[in-house]
Amino acid sequence: MSRTISLWRSREISVHRFDHPAEHEDRPYEEVAGAFMASFVEAGAFNLDIGEGRWRVKTGDVMLHHPGMRFRAGFDEGGFNDTCLSVVYLSAEDDGFDTRKSWRSDQRRVLNDSNRVRFLRWGIDRAMRTNEPMLAEYCAAELFRPHDDENRSLYRERKLDWYAERVHAARARLDARFDEAHTISDLARDVGMSAFHFARIFSELVGAPPHRYLAERRLAAARAMIEEGAGVTETCYACGFNNLSHFTRSFARRFGAPPSRIAAAG
Repeated sequence: MSRTISLWRSREISVHRFDHPAEHEDRPYEEVAGAFMASFVEAGAFNLDIGEGRWRVKTGDVMLHHPGMRFRAGFDEGGFNDTCLSVVYLSAEDDGFDTRKSWRSDQRRVLNDSNRVRFLRWGIDRAMRTNEPMLAEYCAAELFRPHDDENRSLYRERKLDWYAERVHAARARLDARFDEAHTISDLARDVGMSAFHFARIFSELVGAPPHRYLAERRLAAARAMIEEGAGVTETCYACGFNNLSHFTRSFARRFGAPPSRIAAAG
């Protein structure tokens, strides 16, 4: 039997750590996941079987679960030795996460250790330390979005911390002031980096360049305004878009329907 220790909880996210005590009976086991959950392997390794797929999950990797996923965990020799930090996305259904069930049809079940994975773990640790539920929810959702599998050199812990602090500050600025105009030069200057270096690091850790991240943030805010009854033109300019036609096309491309249809449905 595994040992579970609850570490932090909000309405949207819960975080716990589990390991296998010395008296644990080491036998492979099979389970069915009941929630969207990402488990960071902090130590050890284990084998993972899902359908026809098989993975060797090791320290630094992340195992992804979705509701109804049947999996089998085992070991090569010596028994289970893994310690994992698990992030459970409690409000995934309420938030409309993966309503098309596209993630369930995806074959990604394990994220290999990468700088982006480490950045998201950094964000989870910060959210627990400073009690920031929105940051925890952002990191949880991002773990289930597409990740670049390109192999890159891993940053040393101190350098990752330095980059993560600055990228987080820039992302927080875009979140809070999404209706304003921003340039990469301004964002980079504010965090003490060159524009070129900042753009590259931001894209690597966040998974999207600054301009695309800002566009997504504006569209999410626009949808929320539309659903609350705001007019299309009012929403367009309130969310930082300068052209109504461009806003309508971007909105329809992102959500599969123009803002007027979303407004009518609401």
